[in-house]
Amino acid sequence: MSTVQRIKAEQATKNYERIVAEYFAETGLVVVCSDDESFTRQLKYALSTLRIDVKTVLRETADFDEVATLAAKTVERLASPLLVFLERRLHKTTCLKTVKTLKKFYSDKVRLVVISTELSRDEMILTHEVGADSFITKPISANALIEKIAFAIRPNTQLGVLLDRAAALIAQGDLDQAQRVATKAFELKPGSLKAHLLLGDVALRRGDHGLAERHYTEAVKAEKLFIEPLKRLVDLYEASGNAEKRLSCLTRLDALSPLNYERKAAIGEAYLDRGDTEQAKIFFEEARRVVGKVAVDMVSESLMDMARKIGERDPEMALRFVTEAIAAKGEAITRADLWMFNNRGILLRRQGNWQEAAENYRKALAVAPDDAGVRYNLGVAHAEGKDYATALDHFEAALALAPDLIRQGPTVGYNMATAYHRCRNLEAARQFCQLSLELDPGYEPARRLLGSLAQ
Repeated sequence: MSTVQRIKAEQATKNYERIVAEYFAETGLVVVCSDDESFTRQLKYALSTLRIDVKTVLRETADFDEVATLAAKTVERLASPLLVFLERRLHKTTCLKTVKTLKKFYSDKVRLVVISTELSRDEMILTHEVGADSFITKPISANALIEKIAFAIRPNTQLGVLLDRAAALIAQGDLDQAQRVATKAFELKPGSLKAHLLLGDVALRRGDHGLAERHYTEAVKAEKLFIEPLKRLVDLYEASGNAEKRLSCLTRLDALSPLNYERKAAIGEAYLDRGDTEQAKIFFEEARRVVGKVAVDMVSESLMDMARKIGERDPEMALRFVTEAIAAKGEAITRADLWMFNNRGILLRRQGNWQEAAENYRKALAVAPDDAGVRYNLGVAHAEGKDYATALDHFEAALALAPDLIRQGPTVGYNMATAYHRCRNLEAARQFCQLSLELDPGYEPARRLLGSLAQ
């Protein structure tokens, strides 16, 4: 290294140190979520070399949920963004859900740096896409760590400051000033990708879809491997109802970021809308495969979301995905997951599989034996199988657990009235018909049944 190069490197290092020191002097705070003690020690050492009180500014955890809790307690009171280091995988769970949640709720008020011993290109693209600001490949030196922190917490150029200002103005609704600031960025960097993105956002806010499309398209031309312009175009074409261009952009994004299972599901849904069931199945199956590979902890949630998108257009596939979603939960299934059983039961009943639906609800009762809703649904399944005596037992058990269940809708009273009628308890049948009609005097099934009971 020449003398000039060494001097420049030393100056850059001092600049990074100054940025980091100023950040912590301005109430900066760092959370490190990792089970790697050597990385945490290195981080503490790097900060201590700048005479930063580590005990004051650093919080440690090895639990993703705890990170979200710490963010909720600290983000709003900090003058600077909260800096978070997240281990890519903890206890066989990826950080993707945590990254996505933190960015959704706090946006640029948190700066997320994902740390890992190795990260493939596709995994890096996906992690960045869901919200990660930066990445660290371990091991890392103290000097390099300081540099990473500096880049994460502060724009390093005049252009970056200008573009951040434009983004803030858009968020505030000052579109005229945002347009002026973003346009000025072209003086510093002609054809700036981010400037085009921001000007596209301004045009979209004003309802000028044509101008927004032109700016987003220019951003795509500026950097063909950058996914954000294509994502903006997807949103634009969805808002304008251009399904063909939206699908084209989704497909291009899938090629750039092939581990994004949500996008594969969106492509599958787009093909369903076009009536191309076979092509839709290809993408939904690929989405299911990718979910299992990338984020085991998100398998269940993602499969349920895909089943919802498939809906009634392919009940057999939707049922299979819901069944796999429940199985993926394994022993971790809780009362909070009862909605999954309810969705599966509905799909089974629509197909006439009342016995499988009943067995599904029995499994739900094993999770929550005192849940009146599950007990009621079990009764409905037996009623659909014309096993009215068993249905009535479950209806009465449901009412014993939750007497107000009868007021959830007119169908509840009607279903119970039908079971009483079939079991020859006519007085009870009339009573439940009347309760149904109190909720909805025009509910025709209850009116017809009550009329037949009066004869």
